[in-house]
Amino acid sequence: MTDFLSSSSTNTLADDYEVELASPWMRIAAVLINGLIFHLGMILGTLFFGLSAKMLHSVLAGKICLILATLVPLLMYFIGQSIMMSTKGQSFGKKLLRIKVIGIDGSNPGFIGTVLLRTAVPAVALITVGLSLNLIFYQNIVIALAKPNTIALFFYVICLFMLFRTATYRRTLEDYLATTIVIKIKSSP
Repeated sequence: MTDFLSSSSTNTLADDYEVELASPWMRIAAVLINGLIFHLGMILGTLFFGLSAKMLHSVLAGKICLILATLVPLLMYFIGQSIMMSTKGQSFGKKLLRIKVIGIDGSNPGFIGTVLLRTAVPAVALITVGLSLNLIFYQNIVIALAKPNTIALFFYVICLFMLFRTATYRRTLEDYLATTIVIKIKSSP
């Protein structure tokens, strides 16, 4: 396979697909779909475990159900997303919109590229830096946790603007970190 960046904006991936760069709007829509799915799972988990706690009539069972209402949907969502991103380069939203993450050489970046470098490393770094700065300014952990993470907001605003730059193949900071691009998948006739 030829290097994606040295060829035109449309390329052939294997024999089954013709690919082009995903539009910024498709990428934004995929993020929104993922957020909706995540929140829907949290609501359903809360309802299910909340009803379970009511039926058990126990304070301890209520506390356990509250923890499960948070952890079970979170784990299901992140495990599902991690498996899909590692194997197919697609999150739930990307799959619905027929876009995917590939390496700039056309390969599947796998777990390290899609989950660790594109998602986990930036998230951990932004949380750590944002919380550290909040602690420096507010010096109270409770207040620092309640304040917004302006570093993360700044990071994602930069990424949003980068989505519209065709000269850089619409690559965001996460794409540069993982050496990936996001493409649109079209079935060949």
